[in-house]
Amino acid sequence: EPEEPPPAEAPQADPKSDRAFLLPSLFRDRAATVWLDYPAYMGMQREQGRDVLVELTDPRLKPLYFRSEKNINCITNACKRSGFKRLIKGQSFNLYWGRHLNEKALRALNPHQAVNHFPGSYGIGRKDYLWRNLSRMQRQHGAAYDFCAKSYILPRDREHFERDYEEGTVYIIKPPAQAEGRGIRLINRSDQLPGKGVSAIVQRYLGEPYLINGKKFDLRIYVAVTSFDPLRVYVFEEGLARFATSDYRAPGASKRSIKDRYMHLTNYSVNKRNERFERNTDASRDDEGSKWSLSATMKHLAQAGADVRALRERIHDLVVKTIIAVEPSVVSKMNAACNGRAACFELFGFDVLLDKALKPWLIEVNVACSLASSSPLDKWIKNMLMTDLFHLIGLVPFHKKALADDAEEKRRSRLLRAATEPLKRRNVFELQETPIAALDNADLGVIMQAEDELRRCGHWCRVLPCDGMGDRYLPLFEFPRYRNTILAKWMASQDWALLEPHLDVSIAERLGVSTSPRQAAASACRTTTRSSELETALATRQSLVARRPLLKANTAPEFAFACVGRTNAAAPRNGTPSTRDPGAPARGLQVEPQPVGPQGGGGECIPIRRERDEARGGAARTSPGSRGE
Repeated sequence: EPEEPPPAEAPQADPKSDRAFLLPSLFRDRAATVWLDYPAYMGMQREQGRDVLVELTDPRLKPLYFRSEKNINCITNACKRSGFKRLIKGQSFNLYWGRHLNEKALRALNPHQAVNHFPGSYGIGRKDYLWRNLSRMQRQHGAAYDFCAKSYILPRDREHFERDYEEGTVYIIKPPAQAEGRGIRLINRSDQLPGKGVSAIVQRYLGEPYLINGKKFDLRIYVAVTSFDPLRVYVFEEGLARFATSDYRAPGASKRSIKDRYMHLTNYSVNKRNERFERNTDASRDDEGSKWSLSATMKHLAQAGADVRALRERIHDLVVKTIIAVEPSVVSKMNAACNGRAACFELFGFDVLLDKALKPWLIEVNVACSLASSSPLDKWIKNMLMTDLFHLIGLVPFHKKALADDAEEKRRSRLLRAATEPLKRRNVFELQETPIAALDNADLGVIMQAEDELRRCGHWCRVLPCDGMGDRYLPLFEFPRYRNTILAKWMASQDWALLEPHLDVSIAERLGVSTSPRQAAASACRTTTRSSELETALATRQSLVARRPLLKANTAPEFAFACVGRTNAAAPRNGTPSTRDPGAPARGLQVEPQPVGPQGGGGECIPIRRERDEARGGAARTSPGSRGE
């Protein structure tokens, strides 16, 4: 008999690196951000911007620290191979990943310390808060919010449920603040309701799901929000499909079927206990077993004749509208906690069910997604997810004393100007009638930050701001926001001539950025191209691991650049022109990239300080939320 092939060797973890590289901004006098590349075993590299990198060599900005309450491999590995060290105690971190911070902790942060929760994001993370917000939007906007099943929050809506109850109809009951399928059950009789005073969510059960191989499944869609004011939302191009492990039958088919959790629930934590659960053992075979990749699922649907592009657009629309439902609460809490100064971001896990007509229905939203890697497929997707997320948000090295001095200077400047210069009036209704060419530098800063962020998107696809957002999404906001209006005007015109005075032409040319109105957007986010590249990588990942030598993460690319400082050390802070832009006020140390090597020098790299035009951050009380798969 032929010998069995040896088992595939597990990919080795990338070694940690003490070297950090920065990606310069497209625009002058804006901060460079930390560069994060993919693990070597994935056989793929981040290409855009690689030839303009600068090395971080200033000892005042090093080391970079991340703080994580738990040792999550995909977070730890992404940070350590990019020059970060883990901080166990203390507040001197560049990146924090953990529970919601309270008001005091948020208020103590500087604008370059990134934290992974917005205050108030549990407004869609808890099932009862989610349906409360969505029902409010349904009353205000009707059919625009038709992607969630009829729901009742007990005990508040018990009377309404008893009035609407239809004998024989199947309902699903969920605890409001539990995760991983705990406490979920189906009922078809009113006497099966929880007792009076018990908190629960009761929903009409979606009894006709789309089936693959006879089994029910849901989609885990990863969503990143990098700012709530203005609102910027991204959807990850890859994700997961989680399958039930028993063949599906309608709940009314038999009394036994309504009690079969393995038939009706798609949670991984539930189905992994079933003996029929099929575990993934090979990341390249992502369309087998009880968990598929999102791209493999979409490919299967396309082969079955589905319009996958339209389906993705409906899912993106569902995501944006759900985020808008919680926007007023989050912005209010941010402003109350720290006046929006904290650099918050958030990763959401949207669970979406497809019915037999391929209409997406929102099941729930997780604010603490499970990032554990229970299979090679999980490891592949979640390592790519977190690497791209940290690259997207733009981590900026900082020097504590310099930031404190800068804050004090701005405070004194405001006091001196208060008696002579009127404060700028931000009237959103006047802005709506103002041509985009009349925007001042502070308003253009909102656009520049959004465009800079878009160039770092990797496999994230920006879904807001988007074309047509002024007519499609702005009417859904409870309050018109000044910065949202700026981005809506920008998406309608995309006149890069407005930004050319601020553009770093040499960086833009090397990044291949076009400044024509429509080509700029196309060159920034090529969803179709990146999707095909991703499919190719997913299809060939196993052969790449076998054939290509592992890349050394702590070895700088040949075309990397060291960062040589060039500063007006004796110049005062009050506006001496810099050597880089003769017409602009000095903003600290200016950076000039030069090749690494014997002639490259070993100067310093200090990110240029900038004014933040966004209000991000805030505090929130800790909420149980929902988490896991």
